[in-house]
Amino acid sequence: MKVFLLVLHGLSATLLLGAITHQALVVWWPSPSGPGFWRSLRATHAERYARAVVVLFVFTMMIGSVLYVPFSAGVRDTYLDAHRPWATGLFEIKEHAAALGLCLVPAYWALWREPGHSRSRRGVTTFLLLATWWNFVVGHVVNNLRGL
Repeated sequence: MKVFLLVLHGLSATLLLGAITHQALVVWWPSPSGPGFWRSLRATHAERYARAVVVLFVFTMMIGSVLYVPFSAGVRDTYLDAHRPWATGLFEIKEHAAALGLCLVPAYWALWREPGHSRSRRGVTTFLLLATWWNFVVGHVVNNLRGL
């Protein structure tokens, strides 16, 4: 069951990473005119990603919190703290980034539901983007230190 939840956690994190990255691209780099791949990548409606980002962030965090207890008891205490203390530090920052991101999700949702607020949208979206990328990379590094 742990492996299934870990795979589900990874899949939802990958979907979240794609949605928030695509939305941040649109927010920071508006679409130019003319044909081409980069124009179509940036020509999407960023507000359409807001619901997916909220659902995926909360879902990924819920699965991560279920997986945290066995990880903390089985891997972190017996392996990471003893052999890779730097990985424990990275994981601590990952936990804090996820918690701050979860606290910002209601503000993010409110900003994307109403028109305007472009600077605030950009700021909150950028924080969630950085937190999501950080958590994704650190999660893979820590997982790959010991394997599944």
